[in-house]
Order: sequence, then C-alpha cells, then structure tokens
Amino acid sequence: MPSLNRSGLTLAVALLLSLPGPAGAAPRIVIDVYPGPNALADALAEANPGDILNIHAGTYPEHVTVATPDLTLRAAGDGPVTVDAGCQAGTTILVRADGTAIRGLRVTGAAEGFGGVPIEVNFWGVGKGSIAHTSEIDTCDAEYGINVYRSETVKVIANRTSGFSDSGIYVGAITATPNGPLTVLGNQSFDNERGIIIEDSAGGTIRVGLNDAHDNSSSGIFVTNSDAIFLAGNTVADDGQTGIELDASSNGNIVIRNTSLGHVYDLSNDGGTGNCFLDNVYQTSFGDISC
Repeated sequence: MPSLNRSGLTLAVALLLSLPGPAGAAPRIVIDVYPGPNALADALAEANPGDILNIHAGTYPEHVTVATPDLTLRAAGDGPVTVDAGCQAGTTILVRADGTAIRGLRVTGAAEGFGGVPIEVNFWGVGKGSIAHTSEIDTCDAEYGINVYRSETVKVIANRTSGFSDSGIYVGAITATPNGPLTVLGNQSFDNERGIIIEDSAGGTIRVGLNDAHDNSSSGIFVTNSDAIFLAGNTVADDGQTGIELDASSNGNIVIRNTSLGHVYDLSNDGGTGNCFLDNVYQTSFGDISC
C-alpha cells in the first residue's frame, strides 16, 4: 500500500471496496495517523468527506476542529489513543461538521480561560453525528465531557465520562431531530456534579436509555426546561440529592423501568405537568410520581 510521510503523519491510502459510495462519489480513504507534532490536525487538513482517520496508539497533545463532513475518527486498535489539549484550550475536539463519527478515543485537557465553557468533545450545530466507546476524563477542571448543543440526530453510545464540574454528558437546545432520535444510550457517567443533563429541549425526539449514572455529587439524570424526553432502563445510584429529576419547567416526559436508589429523592417531579413515571424501582420520591 503506498504511503506518504507528512509532519509525523503517514497517509495510508486504501479504497474500501466493501463500502461503495454513490455513483460519482470520491472513494473513501483510510488515513493512518501516528503520534507526532500536529499529527491529528494535519490528518484532518488532508481529509476529504467520507475519509477515515485510523489513529494509532499514543498521546496527541492537540486541540482540533472537525470541519469536513462525514469523517470517522477511530482508534486503530493497537493501544490507547489519548487526545489531550493539555489545559491549553477550551475544547479538545470541536465537531462542526455533519456525519462526524468518533470511536474509541480518550479525550482530556479542556480548561477554563479560553472563552466559552470548557468541554472535551463538543458537537455544536450539527445535523447528525455519533460518538461511541470513548472516555472523557477531566484533567483541567472542564465543565462537560460530551456536549451536544443546538444539534439534531446525534448518537452518544457506550461512553465513559468522569470528573466534570457540571455534567459528564450534556444535551441542550435540541428542537428538531429530522433524521431520527437523538440517543444517549449505554453510557457510564460518574464523579461529576451531574451524570447526564437534558436542558432547554423540546420538539425533537430524545431517548436516554440503559445508562449507568452513579456517585455524582448532585444528581444522576437531570431534565430541565425540556419536554417529551423518554428515559428508560437507566441505573442511577448514590448521586447525592436526586437520582432522576424533572424540574418544574419540564412537561410530558416519560420515565419508565429505571432503577434509582441511594438518594435523598430517588425520583423527583418538581412540578411539571403530564410527566409519566411507570414501573421504576426506587425507595424515595418527591412530587407526583405517577402516570
């Protein structure tokens, strides 16, 4: 396979015959990325829509923006891959392009002092995308591990977030999901202020299921000013004040078959209307926990 060395980066080019594109579309390319100065940024600059960045084991001391659509950033499988902003940026990986997929990375190093809220991985204003099997670990007092904001159909699946001063996973300002539901599924979120927050969201379809939120200092799953959120099959334990909480401005939400134990209030409905709690396992509650 031909390769080209550029600034510590090897471009290994392969036509993926098993993944044909539309007639006339450019071939999908695999870009093998190895640690080196600006290696990840250089790879992103080389990439065309649909390419795959196959990121090999090591630490990448960078903060990057994904601006090319339909890219996949994935760990190559030969050892841990860490993208570390080193407390030198407010966001470690900023996603501004539709169709971005992030797989198997460890992301750290976002910090205060660079404008805006410090976030490890930030999906901002995208129509679709996904992040799966990643770890976001706070090392510089960041507020969020994974942030999905003013976006649409994003899938947040089987990630691990820990140590954040606001929330491990934050979903906010979602008003439409035309290409399918926004999904927060099978994640672990612990040792944060809150495990998962859904905020200022109504009009799309948001599903929060099978997550494990535990040992967060304030709450496990917090829904605020958001309507028609579907929470099912989550396990929430030992999260300070509340396990699963719907604030007074959240209406028409469905909370079904969750297990929430070890809180002052395992389930809390703070006064919203039309919320349905059904078949949950809990011991303590606040407000109307009925359907």
